[in-house]
Amino acid sequence: MHGPREIETKFRVVERAVLESRLQALGASAGPSEPESNVLFDDAARSLREKGCALRVRTVAGRGLLTFKGPAEVAAGVKSRIERESPVSDPESVARVLEALGYRPWFRYEKRRATWTFPDPTRPLVVVDETPLGLFSEIEGPDDAVRALAVELGVAEADFIAESYIALWLAAREKDPSLPQDMVFEGGGR
Repeated sequence: MHGPREIETKFRVVERAVLESRLQALGASAGPSEPESNVLFDDAARSLREKGCALRVRTVAGRGLLTFKGPAEVAAGVKSRIERESPVSDPESVARVLEALGYRPWFRYEKRRATWTFPDPTRPLVVVDETPLGLFSEIEGPDDAVRALAVELGVAEADFIAESYIALWLAAREKDPSLPQDMVFEGGGR
C-alpha cells in the first residue's frame, strides 16, 4: 500500500511540567488543549482490525476528520503506517454513511490534546494527550527527526510505546475488568 505515512512514537509522560519546559526551551509553542472524541468503525467480521487497519471518525470542537490507517510497521519503537485523512463538515452524517456501508462503531476513545509546534516546519510535531489511562506524548515526523527530538527531550528509546491507545486500553481492561468497554473519561460512556 502506497501513500502518505504517519511516523510516530508515543511515551508515557511522568512530569508534564518537565516535558513542556524542555519543549519551550527548544523553541516549541503549545496550542490549546482540546477535547477529542474518536470512534473506530469495522464490519461484523472485524476485517479491518484483523488486517491491522483502522477506520476512524474524530470530532474536535464540532470539526470532523475521517481517517484510514493501514497496517503498522514498527522499528525500535517508532511506528510507521499509511494514513489517509479528510476533514468532514458533519461527523455524525459520516458515521451514518459508514454504518449504511456495513461498518459499525466498535470502540470509542477520548483524550484532551495539546499540540506543540516548532517555528521550523521540518521539526516533528509533538502532542501531549491527557487520557483515561494517564498522560502520554507523541512525536510525529520523519523517523530520524522523531528519534533526534526524543533524545533532546530526554526520552530513552526503551520508553517508546508502539501500541495504540486501543491496545493499551484493552491490556488495562484485562488487568482490571471493571474499566468501561471504551476508553472514556468518567461520565463519557456510550
